[in-house]
Amino acid sequence: MRELRILFKYLGLSLNLQNTAKTKRKKITSSKEPNYALRYILLMFSSILPMAVFLTISNYNIYKLLAHYPDVAKSFFISSMSIFSLFYVVGFIGTGMHAFSRSDEMELLLTMPISRSVLTVYNLIVTLANQFFTLGFFVASVLGFLLAVRTNIFGFILRTLLHIAFLTSLSALLAVVSGGISSKRFVRRLNAVILLLLVAVYLFFVQIQDVNVEQLGENARFVKFVAFTTSKYNPFNWSYSDDRLLLISVIILTGAFLYSFWYFAERVVYENTHAKKEKNKPNEVIVNQRTYASKFGGFLWKDLKLLSRSEQFVFLIFYPAVFSFFMLFAGGSSMNAAIPFLAIASLYCAIEAGLLTRNDFEYREILRTLPVTTQTIITPKLAIPIILNESLLIIVAVISYIFGKFEKNSLFLFPLSIAIFGLSALIGSYYSIVDPGKTKNNPFSLKATFIIEGIVLGLSFGLPITLTIILAKPSLTTWKFYAVWLTFIGSLIALIILMMIYYRKLKHVLTQKD
Repeated sequence: MRELRILFKYLGLSLNLQNTAKTKRKKITSSKEPNYALRYILLMFSSILPMAVFLTISNYNIYKLLAHYPDVAKSFFISSMSIFSLFYVVGFIGTGMHAFSRSDEMELLLTMPISRSVLTVYNLIVTLANQFFTLGFFVASVLGFLLAVRTNIFGFILRTLLHIAFLTSLSALLAVVSGGISSKRFVRRLNAVILLLLVAVYLFFVQIQDVNVEQLGENARFVKFVAFTTSKYNPFNWSYSDDRLLLISVIILTGAFLYSFWYFAERVVYENTHAKKEKNKPNEVIVNQRTYASKFGGFLWKDLKLLSRSEQFVFLIFYPAVFSFFMLFAGGSSMNAAIPFLAIASLYCAIEAGLLTRNDFEYREILRTLPVTTQTIITPKLAIPIILNESLLIIVAVISYIFGKFEKNSLFLFPLSIAIFGLSALIGSYYSIVDPGKTKNNPFSLKATFIIEGIVLGLSFGLPITLTIILAKPSLTTWKFYAVWLTFIGSLIALIILMMIYYRKLKHVLTQKD
């Protein structure tokens, strides 16, 4: 236990031990070392709490409507828990496959006087800690059900704990057996995808508040889904089954999975990570004159490859699209979908440009030795985020047209969006050079982030909303009419001036010699 407490205190619960080690070295002179595990738990708890509270209230409202039909309420609960269980298992396995492999960080720990059993428990808890968001959905769903539906509270809580133990033991066993197959990049991408899916589920619970839940039974697909999730063929509902045989099976399987996990953990974990081995080929130097880099430009191709390999870009690019599609299918129009997309995507556009710019300009001395101009280096870093986000906005408009929700007034947003994305990219690139963050995932400092949010979000809401009011031609009083027009014209002038200012600032930073 003492070894485990030391690991928690000095390494924390993060998968990336290198960042923790760097932080520790910076504060090595401090008389009192921080507890990194406690800090991580507090950070995750503060992040999850607002979402968990809202989901608890949402689930309570749903189950309150179904309280008169206990069997239906339980079926709906089991269906939602099956979805969360699937997310939990997939996320746990993906994270655990890397945790239970011989990574660079684990190589160092294996040289220390720490038993493998302690390292196994530590990695199991670290993997579990990285599923806090999914566990937040679990807890919210359980609390909402318990508050609205009359049931045996103590027995229900025991079944829930058994269910989590069953999922954890199964996931841990599969993670250990598959240990070493996945890489850090795969794990981060998987977590980003799961987080996006959880956001979609979160938005579903927001939307379902305005739906007559009692009429869901008329939907044939929904009925089939519920029928499958509540059948005996779904192992994710066995913990809540009234069939004692299934309940006993869960208990036996949980014990068997835990025993097997411990058995394999002592023997097969911490092996070298999987790497593809190519067959022996003669050493030949082949120069291909028609590479993608030669066609599209070296830096453009390099930045596109960086984007495709970064799980952070997956979230930054697709989250605005997911949110706008939700707004569209929730009963809104193309304008209702485009305005929130523009607000979120413009902020993310600055982050994307900042990430691409910082990746190269951290090594400015090396860049100066290359036979390329500064314009060649910086242009892809500005163009890629603008083109990607503008393309997504066009896709949102096309889909809204297909479903008959397109408004002609939304066409005016396209030139505005290009200008706003352009300003965002300029600001993001500038601050990633003059005021970078402490880690690569944070391209700007906290101060720069607030400046960017103030400028970008102000213009992203100010211009489209006032334009929408003007195009709607409402009967406004004189002062309201002038206020709307002055706000629109003032925002437009501010956009142009800021683009000129940050263009000159970025140009000056790129061309200065020191």
